[in-house]
Amino acid sequence: MRTSLMRGAAQGAVCAMAAALLAAACAADPTPTPALTAEEARDRAAAALRALSSARFRVTHENDASTNIGFASLTEAEGDALFPDRAQFTLQAATALFPNASLQIDVVQIGETTYLRDGISRQWQTLPAGTLGIDFSNVVGSIADALASMRNAELAGGGGSVRRLSGLVDAASLRGLVPAAPEGETLRVEAWTERDDFLPRGIRVEGALFPDDPPDIARTLEISRFDEPVAIEPPG
Repeated sequence: MRTSLMRGAAQGAVCAMAAALLAAACAADPTPTPALTAEEARDRAAAALRALSSARFRVTHENDASTNIGFASLTEAEGDALFPDRAQFTLQAATALFPNASLQIDVVQIGETTYLRDGISRQWQTLPAGTLGIDFSNVVGSIADALASMRNAELAGGGGSVRRLSGLVDAASLRGLVPAAPEGETLRVEAWTERDDFLPRGIRVEGALFPDDPPDIARTLEISRFDEPVAIEPPG
């Protein structure tokens, strides 16, 4: 009996040692998690944007630059979009009549129809298609198209909550936002995305996006209030 007890104790010790060695091996050599590639981050950011139902947006220019939209020089735009085809926003712009003053212009876009109200007459008017030169009604879909086509993509950002995705896109990939975006122009794009949902909160676009743009112009698009309820109707 004593021999049996000793044999059982020895077997138990061997099993305990084997279990400890196995645990140590698993702790020392866990299955590595594949690193996220820039291309994967790019594709997830584009998919996250396309899944949105609404968002708040704000566009600003760097270094006091502006965008020529025909009847005015746009400096800033801010408003809400209800995807895929509605937006309401306010433009800050200068005109030839008031070159040293900022003019507020209210805009509602529904499908192919654009309503505009300037800060002087305060009367709504319907613009012919294409007059405004910019379409925010599906701004995130257009940005998603640009990100999906990004080449030379690079990903940075380690321990923080935000990743920086950067690369090159063709200006023509943003024609959903700017219908007259020039062919053959290359833009440098940087997008700051959250690690948990991949949604870009800020996007910087450097390069000519409108026909009259200087080549070094840069704009920043901020996106927020994802999927919050918003109602956009034709002005009364």
